[in-house]
Amino acid sequence: MDSYCYVPFGVEPECNLFRILTLLPGSGDEPLRCNLHHGDISKSPLYEAISYVWGDPHNRCDITCNDRRLSITVNLDTVLRHLRLPSESRSLWADAICINQDDKEERGRQVRRMKDIYSKASQVLIWLGEEQDESNKGIEVASDIAQACRHFTSQGGSLENLTFNDEAAQKFFGKFQSSSEFPRLSAFAKIINRLWFTRVWVVQELALAAHATALCGTSSISWTDLINAITAQDHLNLYLADHVRNAYVFILERARAEWCAGIRRSLLSVLFRYRILHSTDPRDKIFGLSVLTKAELANVKALQPDYNIDTAKLYTAVAKEILGHSSDLNILSVPRRLSGMGPPNLPSWVPDWTNTRLTAPLGLANYSDINDLAFATSGQSEAQFEFGGEDSTILGVQGHYVDRIAAVGTTMRIDSLPRSDFPGVRIPKCAFVLSEWSQVAQISNKRPYVTGELIRDAFVQTITTESSSESIETLRAQLDILERDATIARWFSALPKFLPEWLVDKVVYLCHAILFYDRTDQMTLDFRIHLSSLADRRMFRTDKGYIGVGSALAEAGDEIVVVKGAKVPLILRAKGSQWTLQGDCYLRGIMQGEAYRDDANHRIWIA
Repeated sequence: MDSYCYVPFGVEPECNLFRILTLLPGSGDEPLRCNLHHGDISKSPLYEAISYVWGDPHNRCDITCNDRRLSITVNLDTVLRHLRLPSESRSLWADAICINQDDKEERGRQVRRMKDIYSKASQVLIWLGEEQDESNKGIEVASDIAQACRHFTSQGGSLENLTFNDEAAQKFFGKFQSSSEFPRLSAFAKIINRLWFTRVWVVQELALAAHATALCGTSSISWTDLINAITAQDHLNLYLADHVRNAYVFILERARAEWCAGIRRSLLSVLFRYRILHSTDPRDKIFGLSVLTKAELANVKALQPDYNIDTAKLYTAVAKEILGHSSDLNILSVPRRLSGMGPPNLPSWVPDWTNTRLTAPLGLANYSDINDLAFATSGQSEAQFEFGGEDSTILGVQGHYVDRIAAVGTTMRIDSLPRSDFPGVRIPKCAFVLSEWSQVAQISNKRPYVTGELIRDAFVQTITTESSSESIETLRAQLDILERDATIARWFSALPKFLPEWLVDKVVYLCHAILFYDRTDQMTLDFRIHLSSLADRRMFRTDKGYIGVGSALAEAGDEIVVVKGAKVPLILRAKGSQWTLQGDCYLRGIMQGEAYRDDANHRIWIA
């Protein structure tokens, strides 16, 4: 059988054509047969769009398309077999088949059309994967929880503030606390761990959908019911609820809710919010999200899908567009890559959107908007920048040096810290680095801090980036709790590795009982939230005696610079006559413009 050859579309951009996949009837192991034909998106043809994970692009099989052989991924083959009807055809759209992936020009043009393709589909079918780990029971309990949500809200309840302290919540959701529900809840938690929830393309595919249904094997559930079930599971802390994984689902739902409400974000806000999601092609971290931005950016050249462009050139062009539409330099606060390889030849000031680590902006919680930075290190000044030439990748800013880093502490890398959850005891992650950070900050020093305040007060304000609304008396009490947790963390880390887990649990529980005898171990929610931005950062001390928290890339000898239009100080490292950006930082005592001097500014070139 000959291979299928794609029939090209008409002349762009007037052409409104796209391909519709007609999946022919069949069942079981019968070969997949389909037809591809052109449809006019402006005439609203009937079809369903599939949202799925491609899987291994090298693991392929053949199907019959228009009586010719067409190679597709095994994962897509599985999806189509589940969607195939036994006695009638089904009209679908699947990107891997409906776009000629070998034609980069067509691929770029059709990706631009995906906004219309997904928004005009009769529904979007979300394929989560085949049935495994008793996923049928997981979908079943999700449907039951969703039904309880409907009963609860029909009587005036709100899912946003759902808690078992509410009598009505106990009435409708109490049964899910029973250990008999643990197997179903365990299966539900595993469904939320599936890859679909971590892919960047699904943001727009879900946000644009008029209706969406999630499919897992032979089970299905509406997206509305699924998100309500996950919300209830998360807020009520049901068995095996994973708040970190659930957050991926919530940012997808937020994109959908904002799109439906007509809310459009700046390009930097969109790229930053969804940076934790993955894509096979690094350029899709831009192309897969640009549709969600403000309308005035729709025709920006850098955002038009073009798969002939180099990743570093694309990211640099996008960074220049962001700067051109901003009055600040928030883009320089996007977290740097800690390790591994990013796009080759990427300038240090250009965000590496392939970096999917979750690092909160300074002073903000996880998943916050980077444009919500609340500091004013350069006062009310507006950004003033230039480039070394029309095609130059060197950024020139106006600023001045304020200090140099003298000592740095260990980076708080969440993924490399010991476990912190024990029966009856939960140790804050930052407790594992607190003792060493305290030494770097020299908090045992009896002399006042540079600002005149107590060094301990400066320290607790630094680890919360002076963003907590708590009184200083409350913050002192929180630091005392944290230091006791740090003592437990030190003892736990010193235990022999060969000890059985049950014995370690008992030792930790005993240590906790001794240290918190007749005193609370509960930190306030406000304090805990403002510890979020410590992840992937490190404590440092400067030559002049300031303390701060900065990028994991910061090293002794790096310069602290205040830049015109930047809300936070930047960390720069010399590179000949130029500098490289190592990240931003919080420096206690200069965050509201105390060190900024407009008359001291000079041009600084960042490579």
